[in-house]
Amino acid sequence: MIDHLIQLAPDAKTLEAGRRLFYSRRWRLLGGDGEWIWGEFDVGGKRPITSAVQVVRGKFSCSCRARARPCAHNLALVLLLKNNPDRFTVGQPPDWVRSVQHQSGRAPKTIKDTEQAEDRLSARLELMTSGVDELELRLLDVARRGIADTQGQGEESWLSMATRLTDAKLPGLAGRVRRLAGLGAEGTEGEIARTLGDLYLFVRAWRIRDEFPPDRREELYQLAGITTKKDELLGLPAKEDHWLVLGSVSGTEDRLRYRRVWLRGERSRRYALLLDYAFGDFPFEQSWPLSASFAGGVHYYPGSYPQRAVFPEPRPGGRPYDGLKGYPSFQDMLANYRRALGVNPWLLYYPVYLDDVRPVKEGERMKLVDAQGRALPVSADHTGFYRLLAVSGGGPLSLFAEFDGYQLRPLSLLTQLGLAEA
Repeated sequence: MIDHLIQLAPDAKTLEAGRRLFYSRRWRLLGGDGEWIWGEFDVGGKRPITSAVQVVRGKFSCSCRARARPCAHNLALVLLLKNNPDRFTVGQPPDWVRSVQHQSGRAPKTIKDTEQAEDRLSARLELMTSGVDELELRLLDVARRGIADTQGQGEESWLSMATRLTDAKLPGLAGRVRRLAGLGAEGTEGEIARTLGDLYLFVRAWRIRDEFPPDRREELYQLAGITTKKDELLGLPAKEDHWLVLGSVSGTEDRLRYRRVWLRGERSRRYALLLDYAFGDFPFEQSWPLSASFAGGVHYYPGSYPQRAVFPEPRPGGRPYDGLKGYPSFQDMLANYRRALGVNPWLLYYPVYLDDVRPVKEGERMKLVDAQGRALPVSADHTGFYRLLAVSGGGPLSLFAEFDGYQLRPLSLLTQLGLAEA
């Protein structure tokens, strides 16, 4: 168990820093209660750094400014528990640890809370509907002008539309419009037309949302930006399995950092998308190292084709992951992708594990070619294509990628040593 916590280190630099802190004599008030361990690190006259680790479930908390968790202080605590357990005093946690433990719990809702939440939702839906009305007018204006003429007006046209959608509490739609601005002159008419078509489909669906079954309506709300509260989600049945971390994508939008982590269940062969946000320099709550495996229950957000999920209590997998099998050809992959779109037409990312594909570079175009000779382009923002060429040596390999309907974005590949970043 303790060794697995050490393996959750986000990188070798953080682990080495944790080892140095392990030898430090600045640790004070080291303690534990059988579930959590904690300690205060003296920084010389200033407020000490407070660090705590939930040993069984692998949750980490620290007041330091490191962006990743576990941080060096968390890892030092784990190393202390492994090598010098006598330094810990068993007892009641101090107030700051109680606060961390309380944040990990869930408080029940009252009837008044429920009524207030319903009133807030009703007011938000009214505001969102006004934003949808304006979006429809703008889409019809683009249809009259044509895509080329609209693109000729520059990205400000898209950005102003995105700003209005944000004001109307439609962040999901605003993000899609903002991506149109990011395409610039390199964006193809096919990409733009697809996004505009998705937006208009949303407009028409929004008008008849009350006629949808609950799962389909929840997907519509998720696209708009309304998601099920975490405490409500944890009340839904969980999908128990042995989960493998297959890949992740992170980035920043207006100082808000995001991270997409993809898991795959060993028995169910289902994918789960963990979507996290952190503002500024604040760290993400959980570390998900590539190729690590976890056991436990994943709670999916409601939907007719659920992808996004939360994993509240991951436990170390404790054994090798079995059953990693991919698509033998793009034909099989695309057939499943079309079926998925038939259930949820707003899929932005589709996870695929591919067997027997070769990276090929033709001029400036980068592609993956399957055993049947069919090719699909690689995303232009993928920076590791030459690594794929080097690892494959021109031969076939297995990799995990995101597919957006047009191109693939490789996230990891299978080597003799296991999964590696693509």
